[in-house]
Amino acid sequence: MTKRLQAFLQLIRPKDYFFFVLAYSLLGIAAAQGEFAVRFVLVCAANFSAVAFTFIFNQVADAPADTFSETKSPPNPIAQGKISSAEARLAACAAAVISLLLFWLLDWRLVLVGLVLLSFGFLYSSRGTRMHGISMLDLAGHSWLLAPALSLSGFLAFQPHLNSELLFLFLMVVFLSLIGEITHEQAALRALKEVPARQTVLNISARAVHFLIVVFAGAGLLSGIILFFFLRVLPLRAVIFILVCAGILLIPNLFKPNREAVPSADRLPLHVPLEKAVSLGLLVEFLTSFLIRWF
Repeated sequence: MTKRLQAFLQLIRPKDYFFFVLAYSLLGIAAAQGEFAVRFVLVCAANFSAVAFTFIFNQVADAPADTFSETKSPPNPIAQGKISSAEARLAACAAAVISLLLFWLLDWRLVLVGLVLLSFGFLYSSRGTRMHGISMLDLAGHSWLLAPALSLSGFLAFQPHLNSELLFLFLMVVFLSLIGEITHEQAALRALKEVPARQTVLNISARAVHFLIVVFAGAGLLSGIILFFFLRVLPLRAVIFILVCAGILLIPNLFKPNREAVPSADRLPLHVPLEKAVSLGLLVEFLTSFLIRWF
């Protein structure tokens, strides 16, 4: 039974996207001035289920190729024979149904956001499209669909009307997602002996990649400053929580000596600890506000 559970956890891979989903969901909730309550839990669970569908379906689509791969990391449980393809497809369908049901319980309009998330998961790995094998389209898919949709669902769960907060939230999330996907591609390429020809970062020069990262970082920072300091979607206490979490997660790595001539593929991209810092900082803020309100 334990091995069976481990196989399903390997299929779902929650640790790969837990903080990613939580960070962007909480940003949307915060921009809508939401609070910790039943809707908070429902929208986060709906987003987790939708992203879980994406990861499960990706493993189903990659299973035939992964069967002949000895270097696949993390290993595909379907290719290893731990879970059948039919069971994995059933798990994917269950995740999709749960996600849509939770979105429907929140607001029928959120079902449309859920369909966008699920459609991205299907198109990303479907053999007819395989978005993650098409240069630039993979980058656009991550930055325009997945993360912004998570923030949008968090926002609309508490604020049904479109406003300037949502606009600058969308811009900030898009630019941060572009940075995250580019750095993810760079890290992935360092781990491959044979690099795929359609990776976005291979189609432009290293200087252009660096320039794009700087531009996207500047645009994301500007959008964030407007969102958090001019529109004041977060209290100062929440900003302090996020900065403290970021310091705890980032400072040890900044002072850690790096003697490697080539950066290790195991080194985490910068956006990973930042996602954790935003998740933990906002979660502490929501829980603190909840406790103050009730006690």
